[in-house]
Amino acid sequence: MKAFNNIIILALIGLLSSTYLFNLSPIDYRGTINIDTPEKASTLSLESDEENLLNPESITINHVSLNEETIKSVSDILFTLDVYQGGKLLKSGIKNLELVSPSINMSISVKPDDPIVTTLDISQKKLGLEDGTYKFIFSSQLIPEPEKSALSVNVTYDTGGSYYSAISQAPAGTKGLTLYFAAENSDTLIPVTRFVVEDKSITRMAIEQLQNGPLSSGMTSAIKDVTNTTYNNGNVVIDLPSSYEGYNNGTTESMLAYKSFVKTIFDVDRYWPVNSITFTVDRKKTDTYFNGLSSELINSLPNKERNYLLYMAYKLNDRYYLFDYEPDLNKLGIIENDTTELKAQKLFDGYKDSGIDHGRSPVPESVALNNASIQGTTLILDFNNELLNAHKGKDDLRQMMIESFIYTFTSIPGVDSIKITVNGENLKGFTNFPDGRNLSEALYMPVFINPEVVTTQD
Repeated sequence: MKAFNNIIILALIGLLSSTYLFNLSPIDYRGTINIDTPEKASTLSLESDEENLLNPESITINHVSLNEETIKSVSDILFTLDVYQGGKLLKSGIKNLELVSPSINMSISVKPDDPIVTTLDISQKKLGLEDGTYKFIFSSQLIPEPEKSALSVNVTYDTGGSYYSAISQAPAGTKGLTLYFAAENSDTLIPVTRFVVEDKSITRMAIEQLQNGPLSSGMTSAIKDVTNTTYNNGNVVIDLPSSYEGYNNGTTESMLAYKSFVKTIFDVDRYWPVNSITFTVDRKKTDTYFNGLSSELINSLPNKERNYLLYMAYKLNDRYYLFDYEPDLNKLGIIENDTTELKAQKLFDGYKDSGIDHGRSPVPESVALNNASIQGTTLILDFNNELLNAHKGKDDLRQMMIESFIYTFTSIPGVDSIKITVNGENLKGFTNFPDGRNLSEALYMPVFINPEVVTTQD
């Protein structure tokens, strides 16, 4: 047995001392696995010095990095653009904005002190946008991380235009009728005041003027055939012919017609008391009309005060008009138990977050409401210094902003006038209104908004 063990030991010694190669190491992976040095994570992000742009032709955006990197472009575009207005997506994935398009599969170097500089064409003509304020979100095709690849910019296009102040006195021998016409290519009703000589029932005159249509080529009337209009003890009855189907055809036009009738007739109550409106069809009452409106909305519709309105701006044919817009009170957070001052602050916030997808705010983004206080029925609105710079050099647009404040804040119950201060001081730097209103005193709502025909005196 001892001899056998010795033989085994000698065999092992011989084997281990031989020159025959064995690859038995469990950690030797040569020839089977390639181990690369891990790449550094990219620090590429977007940067621009421009956050709020007015009438831009272009914008410059930089790809910046904390490290030296080489980026490979796999497309002939570097950016796409989404355009929002009032929270609504208007245009998505706009491409080919680069003034110089990159080559496909091109390698681009970026260093901390040498970013990738790209200039994009965002002219109003290029994007086909109307005057207004928009949010642009640019997305880089070079950055895969969503949180790094997007850049947001506020853009306003304002190609000029005039605003004509509201007035409180009708020309001698006339009556002022505020008519609600539809803006073309929109579901917005624009109020314009037409001064006419009274020659029949004022309510019938109002309907006839709606039928005559607007003078502006940018507006249209939703009111066509009407059989008769009568006034009896504060109730206005508008009889419509069943032969005209436009009021009940399920299109936007039917609702615009309904609102145009209602707003125009209720505004007649500056002359005659208008308590309610009733619609009949072929001289008979109907339980539903205007594409499904219920009986409560077409039979003895009461003339209720409309509260918490925002007066926004709409531009047509180089002229600005104010129009009333009913914001979402839940979104603004306005509740009946709020103080008047708090309601005013929340309503002001609606200028910047109205959710409106048409028109624009007459108040520049930089203008802020410091606080509001109430004295009797006068609401005192104190603004920051930016109010003095608003619409600088454009007195008519300043007046548009001030009149928007008057109409908007007197729509709060219990407020019949406003007074404006800047950092606690009386308003300075604004011209007075053409009708002599003093901007340092309480301002009351003028009667006739957006006079249709404006005469100027030398």
